[in-house]
Amino acid sequence: MDLAELRRINTIIERDKADATYKYALLRAVIEICQKHRHLGEIDAETGRLRFPLGLLVEKWILYYYPLIESERFIPQKSGEPYGKHALAFRPQFTALTEYYRNRGGYSVFYHEYVTGTMPAGAQQRFLDLAKALKTTITSMPMKYLGYSQSHEYYTVFTPDRPRKPFPRGVAADRSLFIRSGGTFTLSRDLATVFEHFGTFISGEEGVLKKWAEFTVQVDRTGELTEAQILELLTRTPETERAVLDARKVYDTALREYGALDCVWTGKSITAPDRMHVDHLLPFSIWKNNDLWNLLPAYDAVNAQKKACIPSPSLIETRESAIMGYWDRLHEVFPVRFEREISASLAGPEAGEGWMEEAFSRLVGTSEYLIDVRGYEAWEI
Repeated sequence: MDLAELRRINTIIERDKADATYKYALLRAVIEICQKHRHLGEIDAETGRLRFPLGLLVEKWILYYYPLIESERFIPQKSGEPYGKHALAFRPQFTALTEYYRNRGGYSVFYHEYVTGTMPAGAQQRFLDLAKALKTTITSMPMKYLGYSQSHEYYTVFTPDRPRKPFPRGVAADRSLFIRSGGTFTLSRDLATVFEHFGTFISGEEGVLKKWAEFTVQVDRTGELTEAQILELLTRTPETERAVLDARKVYDTALREYGALDCVWTGKSITAPDRMHVDHLLPFSIWKNNDLWNLLPAYDAVNAQKKACIPSPSLIETRESAIMGYWDRLHEVFPVRFEREISASLAGPEAGEGWMEEAFSRLVGTSEYLIDVRGYEAWEI
């Protein structure tokens, strides 16, 4: 691993000029992509650099900025906001989307409709307008200037493809299509490795997030905002209990139909609904994922024992038949949604007929990564 890349990123965070929060959002997003969406990366044959979908960056920015834009109190994200040319480049498009959802359930309802492909027609065009504005901002501002203070050259850290592809019409209806539409960007493999190993420290509340909060408080003209308030918004995630309830309904139906379900981890028979927990295979506190594939039935005492530990690769492989069996059932009830979610999170868009086996293999790899690289505790039965 080339630690010069780590020093370089730390220098950029500390020294690159910032008149908006763009560079913090860009770094945070790429770090998360390198850690949680490694299966979507491809090696560019000519340059040897790692290539990712640019639509994934746009998606991350929407999730980061949504709580800030929908806030009833104006939260500046650029020096001089809200006046004239100093306004955030994509604020009008973002405001149009948040206003649409303000009385329809807000952030969490937007997210649910986005990931399940149920976004109403009235929201889809606003979403697509925002996506286009965000893509333009990302590629022409922070991606272009990041690292300029050191090299005095453009696009030295992250590089968008040339020519830049527009988002095709209608992509908002399908998350997996949206993510892989609109082109790609690249970064060095050494930098991607640094992000995989140290990204949590770089982007955490003592790194990028702290700088983001500090900047926001600094440019706030009211003097009323605090770093703690901004950090709370920056770390907010959509409430996705609806996904857990959807999975629970599938398992409750199976329990009534068969009289019992096997605990995914032990094989122990669960015969009563109140003894069945819907377990996050990869703990939500660590992976922030409520996709259906990550929600499996477990005996209540076993789930309590597992807590926030990571099932070991060997345990996952031992329980392959049970995991795949529940994936089959979820897929049978929610075919399109299940495929969209597992494509973005595990399988990748080009997995073909063996997509479920490919997803399982990458689940094992994710367990290895979280335990061996990130240092989380492994769990065995």
